[in-house]
This record gives sequence, C-alpha cells and structure tokens, in this order.
Amino acid sequence: MSVDLILQGGPVFGSDRADALAVRCGRIVAVGPAVDVLRLKQSKTVLIPLRGRPVLPGFFDAHTHFVRVGLERTFYVELRTARSLAEALERLHGAARDRPEGWIVGRGWDESLWPERRYLERTDLDRAVSHQPCYAMRVDGHLVVCNTLALARCTRPDGEFVDRDLGHLREEAAWELSRLARPDRDTLVEAVTAASRHAASLGVTSVADMAARGDLAVYQMTAQRGTLRTRVFLYLPGEDLSALEKLGVSRGFGSALLTIQGVKAYADGSIGARTAAVGAPYRNGGGTGQLLIEREALARLWREVEEAGLQMAVHAIGDRAIGEVLAAAHAAGVNRWDRHRIEHLELPSPDQLDEVAALGLVGSMQPNFLQWSGPGGMYEERLGPERDALIDPHREVLARGIPLAFGSDGMPMGPLYGIGLALDPPYPTQRMSLSEAIRAYTEGAAHAAFAEGDLGTIAPGKQADLVVLSGDPDRQPWGELAVDMTFLAGERVYLREGAA
Repeated sequence: MSVDLILQGGPVFGSDRADALAVRCGRIVAVGPAVDVLRLKQSKTVLIPLRGRPVLPGFFDAHTHFVRVGLERTFYVELRTARSLAEALERLHGAARDRPEGWIVGRGWDESLWPERRYLERTDLDRAVSHQPCYAMRVDGHLVVCNTLALARCTRPDGEFVDRDLGHLREEAAWELSRLARPDRDTLVEAVTAASRHAASLGVTSVADMAARGDLAVYQMTAQRGTLRTRVFLYLPGEDLSALEKLGVSRGFGSALLTIQGVKAYADGSIGARTAAVGAPYRNGGGTGQLLIEREALARLWREVEEAGLQMAVHAIGDRAIGEVLAAAHAAGVNRWDRHRIEHLELPSPDQLDEVAALGLVGSMQPNFLQWSGPGGMYEERLGPERDALIDPHREVLARGIPLAFGSDGMPMGPLYGIGLALDPPYPTQRMSLSEAIRAYTEGAAHAAFAEGDLGTIAPGKQADLVVLSGDPDRQPWGELAVDMTFLAGERVYLREGAA
C-alpha cells in the first residue's frame, strides 16, 4: 500500500506505544511504532520528522461564531485588547478618521479589564464618532452601546432591552441593530477566509458555528472560491427552521467542509451584560437577568427540530435559564439518546447537572470563560464569591458522565489558551487533567456534532486532521507550547515560522 504522508518520531495522542502515523488520500491508514509505519514509505511519500513533538487530533472548537472571528480580523475595530475606556474610544475615533463614511463598528470591549470599571455609554461614543453611525459590542455579544446616530436606527421602545439615555441595547435589540450594519457578501467571504487561516494557526481544524441569518450563503461562496480550509458544522437560527423543513434538510446535509447540523436557540443572555437569567439577583441591584424564550415556546421549537431530524443547541448560562431549558426538554420528550446540546452551562446546580446527565444532553462549555473567574474577577463582582466558585464546574460534569465538548465562543478562539485555564483554574471544581481537557477539545467536540466516526481521535480510517505542538507537555509547561503544524485531510494548512 502506498501512502502520501508519514509523521514519525513523536508521541501520538491516545496511543501508548505509537510514535508514527501514515496518511493516504486524506485519511489515517496506520498508527504505531515508527519501525512498522516506515515500512509503508515509498519514493513519493512525504516524511515529516517530529523530533519528539507530539501529534494530536485537530482541535474542534465546539462553539464559536466563525464569521465574527474573521470580521474581528478584517472589518471590526478591535477593542478586546484596549487597556482602558479612553483607549477604546481613541481606536473608534481613529477608525472614523480613516474611514469617514459608513458605519463604524467596534467589537470586544470588556470593562472588567479597565481602570474605569464601567460600561461604554452613548455620550462617550458621540464624542469619539460624531458624524457617522457607530456602535461597539461588548466581548460577550449581548450588549451594544450606540452613538446617537446609530441609536436613531433602533425602532424598539425603551424597556428591558433598550436604554436610550445610556445608548445601551441588549439581546434581540442589539442583534437587530448589528444586522443593519452587516457588511456586504464579499467582505463576509473575506472574513471567513481570514477566520479559516486564523483557526489553522491555532490548530483548529473543525468548528461548530452558531451562525447568523445569511451565513450559509457566505460559507457556500467561500467554499466555492477554495478559501474555506476548516470543517464547519452549522447551527442555524430558529428563524431558518421552516426553510430547512420545506427543503427536507436534516442533520448531516452538506459536504466534507460544510455541514448543516442543527438549530440554535437562546434561553438567556450573559453574566457580563447582566442578562443571564439567575435565581438570586446580581450584586449592586442588577436584577436577575432575562429569559429570552418561554418554556412552552422552547419545548415546541425543540419538538419541531427533533421532527426535522436536526440537533438542538440551547444557550443557557444562568441557573434560572438552565432550569427552564431542562423543563422544556422534559416537555419536548427529549431522551438520553437524542444527543441535543446545552451551550455554556455556566452556573448549574448539582441537581440540574443530574438532570442534564439523565437527559443525555451534551455540555458544550468554554474553558476560556475562566479568565473572568476567581478573586477580583468579573464573575465575582457580578455574582459574589460563593456563586463564582460554582461557575464552569467541569469536574462535576465529567463525574456525572455528561458528554463534555470544549469551545471558545471566540472570546478568544484558541484551544491552547482554554486548555491552559482548565489545567490551572481558580477553583477545584473547574480543574481537569491534561488528557481530559484535550479530549474535550477533540473527541468530545466531535461527539457533540455526531462526527466521532471521522474526527476527534487518531486512528486508522479517521480523517487526517492533525496538529503538531512545539514540545511535549509531559516535559515542559503547557503555557510555553505553540502550534507548529496543522493538517486538514493530510494537507498541511499551517506551518509556524521557524518550525519544520
């Protein structure tokens, strides 16, 4: 048998004695000791020495917003790294100076990292951008602040989602405004292309994308142009369900790179925006957040999704929202074999975790959210130290046998970063072993998308989606490691500068 590629000379994750693997026609055909695998080498076989570096399955980001990740690199004014409110405003002002027509859109600000420790407000943006509509979305995507010109486009009355004095829009009001400033399709295709390049540099070969309306067409165009180099599993908005039903599209429809997987629904918002639905009030009079869908409506949607042969993914962060989702799952007749998903699952009670296990729901969680946990962190500020210590209980999820899939929500994308936080978190219930964390970002994420037959582990017959790290984590700290190479179907799609 001829093979196209052999990687040899480093540990293969998930195989005790293997230090080599062979690839033919994009799939793994052999895994084992180098002395055996090298017998398959022929004159045209590409041989890559690992020199002790480990090879892992390609990382699978189980929850992200891929178009947004690309727009952050090509279109949005980047605010995530702004060190103060003033610096964020200066970046927006500079963008308006350089681009004096059209919308100015900022993305990623996080007031919990600023010395001012307060949200942006309408008057701030009016000073920074006075002659163009401008909005800036918080890092979690659940709170937008508008200048006066942008706020004039909002048709909703003042209420729980709209505060015109502050220029704050939350949840549906924020998303409606953002659609008004959505770039043209060519810009969106460029963004997906950039996101795909970025993902490869992080070792990410597959993503579960919580898509927006219109994203499917953008992905199709990117794939047609040959610049989509990431496997994308799409979870479309509930508004798209009727169209999918009419066309008879069920889970798994698509191609090797683009698959329609299911439907995404929102039960609540975020802790950062104080819109996650919690049982006890936020500190400092912040209320108890908002439920974004009634239990009966969610159960009805869930039944429709199930009847359409699709997978349900429900966003639920606060304990009150998680309770509503579980009640809706019972009302919809969900059973443990259906493999539907609960996204985030940040603040569950022990009893709720027992229910999640009994219903067979996948826990789709984001270890990078631990950046806001711990003494002095945003979660402690919003919820108090007792509830902060209950955030993201990965250890308890695994102990109950709940399938665990890791993703990033794009805040930021990066499995090495997220795994590092899970290895050394603020609280014991959040801690995982290295093997557990890697499996959640590979095998667990593949299982969550019904893709475990092709992805998530290194074994003969699986797709040759692989990542080579710069060093062995058994011999050096995880935080010092980088991605050296990424392979998609046996083709190298990323090589770190200086690595070979």
